[in-house]
Amino acid sequence: MADITEIKRRLADRAQAVAEMLLPNGRKNGPEWECGSVNGEKGQSLKVHLSGTKAGVWSDFSASQGGDLLDLWCATRGMTLPQALDAARDWLGISRPEPYRQPDRAYVRPEKPKCERLSDGHVLDYLTITRDIPAAILAAYKVSQRGNEIIFPFLLPDGVLALAKARKAEDGAKPMPTARDCEPILFGWQAIPDTAREVVICEGEIDALSWAAYGYPAMSVPFGGGKGAKQQWIENDFDRLARFERIYISTDMDQPGEDAAEEIASRLGRHRCVRVHLPHKDINKCRTEGVTAEGIKHCIETASTLDPEGLRNASHFTDQVIHLFWPAPEDHVGYATPYRKLEGKLLFRPAEVTLWSGSSGAGKSQILSHCIVDFVAQGSRVCLSSLEMRADQLLKRMVKQAVGVDRPTAPYIRSSLRWLDQGLLIYERVGKSGVEGLLEVFDYARAKYGCDQFVIDSLMRLGIAGDDYTGQEKAMFAIVDWAIRHNVHVHLVAHSRKGEKDRGGAPETEDIKGAMEIGANAFNIVTVWRDRKREEALGKAQSEDERKEIEEKPGVMMNIAKQRNGDFEGKIGLWFDQASYRYASGPDRGIWPKKYIPDADTQAA
Repeated sequence: MADITEIKRRLADRAQAVAEMLLPNGRKNGPEWECGSVNGEKGQSLKVHLSGTKAGVWSDFSASQGGDLLDLWCATRGMTLPQALDAARDWLGISRPEPYRQPDRAYVRPEKPKCERLSDGHVLDYLTITRDIPAAILAAYKVSQRGNEIIFPFLLPDGVLALAKARKAEDGAKPMPTARDCEPILFGWQAIPDTAREVVICEGEIDALSWAAYGYPAMSVPFGGGKGAKQQWIENDFDRLARFERIYISTDMDQPGEDAAEEIASRLGRHRCVRVHLPHKDINKCRTEGVTAEGIKHCIETASTLDPEGLRNASHFTDQVIHLFWPAPEDHVGYATPYRKLEGKLLFRPAEVTLWSGSSGAGKSQILSHCIVDFVAQGSRVCLSSLEMRADQLLKRMVKQAVGVDRPTAPYIRSSLRWLDQGLLIYERVGKSGVEGLLEVFDYARAKYGCDQFVIDSLMRLGIAGDDYTGQEKAMFAIVDWAIRHNVHVHLVAHSRKGEKDRGGAPETEDIKGAMEIGANAFNIVTVWRDRKREEALGKAQSEDERKEIEEKPGVMMNIAKQRNGDFEGKIGLWFDQASYRYASGPDRGIWPKKYIPDADTQAA
């Protein structure tokens, strides 16, 4: 059912029609409806804004009255706010569905407890002195006594007794219902003014009295903190609470109180509920500890929204956004490739997934291997799961890339592998591996060894059939979620479709083999194309000049087809060195990547 905030919005959208209906003798003058007073006579003292941000706001300057259109409805029709809300709903044509009731649940109206008004004695002293509740507040809430017990009546707005609770006038005592099977409702309706638009909902009858002592209309949940059945009262009071624009939730500052606040806000509407944070466990403790009215006012003014988890204002991310524009020199923003043409253009950032694709034999895994060696030099710790290649064969290639020579000596191989140990872990499992099991291994590598980049080579080895697009989609979702949750980067190798189009360079995103969600959910897509015609031409070259001319052209095209959080997308040419298995941004060996292991040339076999 529409609450007061929705009713106000709809009335404001039709401000002129409402003004004409409530004040038919008035007239439109520019952006306002004018009338003599709320009695409806002709004149100009009362003005109603008809448009803009103030649509529906009115003032009667002769009588110092004003408010919104619901206030105008109350003033012109002599209604209470709940009555005006009902009338507005009917006028707007908003249905009023019956609130949910548990099947076969019939509440019993209790007999009025045998009790008497508070008088001088232990009970009154306990409430007014020990708990610091003014006598006028006790009278407003109709609190009474039965011997040495306090009686709290739970009255409906029409005065009908729905529930009564009794408790001893001593610290630590718990209030108990005086009868079974009564209707659970909020305690305090009898003290809430008909005109109140805001209310505090707290946890405990004495807390409701304490809030009222500070000057705030307040009611208490009937059965304490927690969630589920503890908050069953909501279904009974739901309609009655629709009149409040702002609900301050002041349940206890403990876990059951937090659970209750979440449950109440989620059901009454997060848009109008805020959580009050107190300097003590509850409001009565604040009162007995001497917290001033100004201090409580500050708690009300700084009450926090109970937005769904993850929903934030833009300014919440101020520091992170500034960091993206102006990272500190020591801040890590991602790892780069070893290729000069991509310097400052491509970074592998935390909480992202990069998809590497290309046809079989194009060199995507080999380029990624070269990047891994460079990642280690940059200080990354990489966990590599190569499901297509044995660890020794994989490391043979990486040692060549690390030392930059074709056949290093055995001692130098050992030192190269020790160098790789500083930043490389290999999960050796050739064959198919399920994504859940693989991510469990990655969990361990992240937790124990601090790995911040992970490689899966390849997607087709995750035990998912090539035509199982749903399975591929779920696997991709799981990998992306895992990368974001752990703030790491995942490199995923995926083959391209057979018969990919020759685009004069690397394949595009639509050439990736498998479900379209694979590429759609990747943060970055890097595709690789190998120019086999160039290789054939080199083999058939008749002269050195002809060979040099062919070698001036790149043999591999690397396409940054997608980079969600970067500015660069495009293709670069790479030259492959057969001896070192390295790639470079130009044919001149003088600009080839640095040596990762010193004196590599002197330690070749």
